[in-house]
Amino acid sequence: MQFFTWEPPEPQPRWEPWLRAGYAVFAVAFAVTVVVDAFAHETVMLGPGLVDEAGFALTRFESQLAGVSPGWLAVMFPLSGFVLAWNGVMLYRGFSPAPALPRKQIISFFLLTVCLTLMLYVGLTLAGATSAATGRGFFFGFALVRHYTEWCSALVARVPTLVNLPSPLALLVSVALGDLFQYWFHRLGHTWRPFWLLWHRPHHMAPYLTVPTTQPVFAPFPLFFLLSVPFQLGVGVCAKLFHSDAMIAEALLLRMLGQIPLIGSHNTALYATFWRSRPLRALGAFFGDGPYHYMHHSALPAHSLVNLGGPLFMLWDRVFGTYVSPTEARPPIGLQGSPRLHLNPLRLALAGLLQLGYELRHNRGIVTRLRVLFAGSSFTPPHTKDYALA
Repeated sequence: MQFFTWEPPEPQPRWEPWLRAGYAVFAVAFAVTVVVDAFAHETVMLGPGLVDEAGFALTRFESQLAGVSPGWLAVMFPLSGFVLAWNGVMLYRGFSPAPALPRKQIISFFLLTVCLTLMLYVGLTLAGATSAATGRGFFFGFALVRHYTEWCSALVARVPTLVNLPSPLALLVSVALGDLFQYWFHRLGHTWRPFWLLWHRPHHMAPYLTVPTTQPVFAPFPLFFLLSVPFQLGVGVCAKLFHSDAMIAEALLLRMLGQIPLIGSHNTALYATFWRSRPLRALGAFFGDGPYHYMHHSALPAHSLVNLGGPLFMLWDRVFGTYVSPTEARPPIGLQGSPRLHLNPLRLALAGLLQLGYELRHNRGIVTRLRVLFAGSSFTPPHTKDYALA
């Protein structure tokens, strides 16, 4: 009697071990970056102006630890170690090959991320060249984003504190107000034509999400020069209104906890894991991440504008009627209607800029051209060309 039959395993492509090794290296590097960034750039949570951004990250880290309670340290450092390991393991698991994108698309969307990142430096190089031409020196212009941050910090520092609430309550109120600003900023990224085409659309292009193939949000060319100021001012002012001092310990703890569900927000292979786990779903519900944010990337028409907010159980989505609960069945994701995209990463990166240029050149009349630049995202001029579509 034959109990089993043996079949030889299918041979793997020669490059498969190298690809897996690359996944592992990326997972470790990303996990370390997440934890380091949480400590070095804590003002991402509460906005600039509350902490001195001058000096090296290590110097700022030392100043942050001065005066915090031993109990906070006893919680924070084990939590940081857990988050580091969690992000590395979960990110590697998220590179599941089935039903992932074909390798060609994985490479294309990864290179799109690289292109968008490099375009930040292209923009800064142009700013440096302009600065050099005006006599201020190349590096003055190249450090333009730092100058923005310092200017925003100085403005926020002059904002009066209306009510100096106790720090835990002040943190929650600041997060709620900051998320109100981010909610509408995000909503404009979907509903206002220049924001959609030049800023937010690349983030929604990929039909299968992994961290390296999901395009960064704040890397639009050339809009990142303009987006930096209102975002930093808006979030910073919201934090300053209710607490005059920096809330370093509270902000870091909240942000580190938020990293646990965040890894599931842009990872298709992890959707079922986050859906089935009650603790992960609870954390995702509080921070607006995991399967809750994944629904925001749905390509279904019914989900065209949902789950835009974040912490405090997606408060503003519930207030403004854009909240939807995640479903057990993972929705298809990508651009609405799942159109076929070009796989040229540079073309995808410049698609919005090329489209606006084409429309301004081929459409007549001042009114139409103004609508090309400033209308809602649903507006389509008489003559248009979408360079992102195949």
